[in-house]
Amino acid sequence: MIFFDAGETLVHPRPSFPQLFTQVCADHGIEVDLSLLPTATRRLMAGVEERQRKGYTFTDDPEESRHFWIRFYGRLVEEVGGKEADGELPAALYRTFSDPANYVAYHDVQETIYRLKEDGYRLGIISNFEAWLLDLLDALNMSSHFEVVVISGCEGYEKPHPEIYALALRRAGIPPQRALHVGDSPLSDYRGPCEAGMRAVLLDRWGRFPEFDGRRVRDLREIPELLARGDL
Repeated sequence: MIFFDAGETLVHPRPSFPQLFTQVCADHGIEVDLSLLPTATRRLMAGVEERQRKGYTFTDDPEESRHFWIRFYGRLVEEVGGKEADGELPAALYRTFSDPANYVAYHDVQETIYRLKEDGYRLGIISNFEAWLLDLLDALNMSSHFEVVVISGCEGYEKPHPEIYALALRRAGIPPQRALHVGDSPLSDYRGPCEAGMRAVLLDRWGRFPEFDGRRVRDLREIPELLARGDL
């Protein structure tokens, strides 16, 4: 069985996170250094993931989620040169990135899903996301492809906490050795699943992790070919 992360693996903001982020900032009269955004985002998220490993959650409580993201976006604006962000800009960023209408599937998703299903693989999702991911998957006509969908916002555990992987495996009725996890975070989508006994592959679309020494792909369409050759 193949489990996928959702955000930045299957779906992404349209046209992209950097473009929407810059646009909302510009609408509020804030000019940011876009070149700093990838590194700043990864640094902030790495700290969050370490807390999640120890049991911290926010996606399962709508109010806590809102406060978390407003604080996160405020810090991110400051990190990329926007000085101190007032309350309205982080709130506007939160509204933008919490609107399902601003999300689409990546270009390589549909072809990969159909190929994997033709090859006999069962598919699932393990994602750190609020519960509205279910509505987003429905809106994108993707829900029917995934037999098991484990969303942190519905479960009370967030990757890389080991229980969220164990929960997905129990619902799938398979041992960890029979599962592959695919996602864009070296910690939540590679190290966490591996520690849970699963196989894993990092999706590194933009070459953001040059020091990473595990299995990786740049495009989801590489996965069926790797599986066919026995390389995953």
